[in-house]
Amino acid sequence: MTTAIVSDVQAAVKPQVQKIVAGGEDIRRQLTKVVSEAACRCQETGEGFVELTQSVIEGARAGLEKSLPKDREDVVRQVVDALGDGLSQTALAARLAVEEAVSSSRRFTEQDVGRLRDDLAAIRDLFEETVTKCLQKGKALTESQIASAKTHASRVAERMGPICNEVVEVIRKNPATFAREGIQAGVSAGQGAAASLREALSRSLKRAAEELDRAGKQKK
Repeated sequence: MTTAIVSDVQAAVKPQVQKIVAGGEDIRRQLTKVVSEAACRCQETGEGFVELTQSVIEGARAGLEKSLPKDREDVVRQVVDALGDGLSQTALAARLAVEEAVSSSRRFTEQDVGRLRDDLAAIRDLFEETVTKCLQKGKALTESQIASAKTHASRVAERMGPICNEVVEVIRKNPATFAREGIQAGVSAGQGAAASLREALSRSLKRAAEELDRAGKQKK
């Protein structure tokens, strides 16, 4: 059952990315929304952020091959930036959700929080490699364009690193924000009941996007 749901997530993301890239309009903003929403859903299906990144790059490759834009490097930069933006929004939303849980009776399952922590650590460490390897699989880009994309992916990974580390640290410092599945079995709504991490992430996405937008403007 889980495999089918995961496939549904991948099947939904790829055509969306392909359409946006082929359209060539406002690529970064549109893809950021696709990535952040899909990343939240991944917390329900069990698909990792590395796999999500692969799906996005595969969709982008298909879009490039279909549209043949004049400046492919710029399109790829926008795609990589959108991945960084969307995953950073999800990471910040996670930090906000955990911090909110600390001050309330809300709890998340140990399995969900552990998977989120591991996903963020994995994409932090493997982002550049994942993007580069996926771009190398197709014929949409030259070796020079792939090298340029790799350099840009490295910069985006550095930008994502701090927020990913913050979430991992917040989870480490607040073990009471998640509860063991076995203990929560049979507990209905109320204090101590395990809440949906996906729902909490989705609720926090808009606030996370606004905070990141403000931070970006302050740096300019």
